Amino acid sequence: MVNSNKLYFLGALCFTTALAIPNCPLLGADFPPSKNLSSSSIFQAALNNLTQVLSQSISSGNTAYGAFDGVNTSHSIEIFSAYDDDSPLFSNQFSAPALATPEYGVSNVTADTVFRIGSLTKLIAVYTFLIQAGDRKLNDPITDYIPELQAAALSLNATQDPIDYVSWEDVTVWEVASQMAGLGRDYSGLGELDAAIDPDSDPLSHGLPPLNASEIPPCAGLTFCTRAQFFAGFTQRHPVYAPSTNPTYSNVAFQLLGYVLENITGVDFATMVSDSIFDPLGLTGSSWTTPDSNSSGILPPGNNWGQSLGDDNPAGGMYSSSSDLTKIGRSILTSSLLSPAQTRRWMQPRSFTSSQSAAVGMPWEIFSVKTSPNDRLVFLYTKQGDINGYSSVFVIIKDWNIGFNVLTAGNAATSNSLLIANLISDTIFQAAEDAAREESQTNFVGTYQAADPNLNSSITVTMDASKPGLGVTRWISNGTDMLSPAVELVGVAAQSVRLYPSSLERDLGNGDMEVGFRGAFENLGFLETVGGSFGLHCATWVS
Repeated sequence: MVNSNKLYFLGALCFTTALAIPNCPLLGADFPPSKNLSSSSIFQAALNNLTQVLSQSISSGNTAYGAFDGVNTSHSIEIFSAYDDDSPLFSNQFSAPALATPEYGVSNVTADTVFRIGSLTKLIAVYTFLIQAGDRKLNDPITDYIPELQAAALSLNATQDPIDYVSWEDVTVWEVASQMAGLGRDYSGLGELDAAIDPDSDPLSHGLPPLNASEIPPCAGLTFCTRAQFFAGFTQRHPVYAPSTNPTYSNVAFQLLGYVLENITGVDFATMVSDSIFDPLGLTGSSWTTPDSNSSGILPPGNNWGQSLGDDNPAGGMYSSSSDLTKIGRSILTSSLLSPAQTRRWMQPRSFTSSQSAAVGMPWEIFSVKTSPNDRLVFLYTKQGDINGYSSVFVIIKDWNIGFNVLTAGNAATSNSLLIANLISDTIFQAAEDAAREESQTNFVGTYQAADPNLNSSITVTMDASKPGLGVTRWISNGTDMLSPAVELVGVAAQSVRLYPSSLERDLGNGDMEVGFRGAFENLGFLETVGGSFGLHCATWVS
């Protein structure tokens, strides 16, 4: 139905089977995201509260989730929205007292201070791949692009010996980018197989088997192999799982992804990252290798600031700042470097994990949280990273078109980054939901009438604080009361009609948008007839 206020809604019938059950919302946002969080009193109050919570955590050394290091660990935080281009919604930096007089690097952390971001680099590697090559090649076998793996597939008979050798011809590009290739975590340089042992001790005394010289990685102990050395050794590694069996974290997978893209484009990966992301977004604090100067970086004691990861750089070698990560986050939310369709396909899960609240994407680490009312699920698309002395957390929340990043450096970099992410989640998520609800109250609640009065068609849209989405409390279609018990839609009289945004919009110019909604029709009074695994579910999506 279309009316002069440009609200669209499409119908869906839901057959639910329990007495007095709550509404079953569709997956995704129950209101269009707020476009005015910077002026929302609800959200600004949450940000003020976050400032106080962070200050208390630093001064007390405690949070609800554990001890907080406010002495030896610095941080930089930004929260951003798709709709605020000029500045972040929130920016907070802390310079740890113990790092106040560093031998090198900065003593006062700002939003432009450079940190190592560890495995957050993997997200940038996939982003670069999608910008450069699109997503149509993701289902191709990796052997199409890496000749060394094609040769390994021919010489190492994984069909006859699948436990000892990877079936490389069965591994696709998307599996490599999604931790679903079943590969080992590392080969050399990052310590899984080649961690240093006291040179005066006998390896056999540690329970290690005797090795022939050919079996020992030639580039062990925080050094990195040449391409030839890497493939000669890594192709001898046993697989962890068959492809697409289970997510298993692998740094090597992203080294392979780098080789795939270089084969496709004929350009080195560092250049592609600059051309695809750094230059278009005007990033001044980001680099693919160690910055030429330490003057803008934070260098805590015991760091490995200058340690190159060689060809393993796509797994964890990048440097960046909070202000740059905010620009990257906004570009994802606004699809400024990818098409909206590519962005939607990218921000989807690729596998479950053993946790009910966690999934894996490409290479997203996806977590769910609940908001009120009705414990609606909201999914956080995240990527975390750690490298000696540094930790990072990057989060995108599609339902609210917001995100945040946390960078830490110091003794407790990893624990502090996760604690801060939890504090942000606790403080602002419900506020983002409430701000979207408040904005929808202003924008959409009211009575809509057909332009032609002879049709006698109108609809009343309301807000109920105890229910998800907008409600329809009155609906006349060409003189017929569509919500009357006497009217049955496919045999069901609808007791409840809720409207949820469909993510379909049309830009009318001058800042005006036409917004599409999906209507969910539910009879909340049905008696339960079947229980168990195949019985009662929140299954609005089916109809």
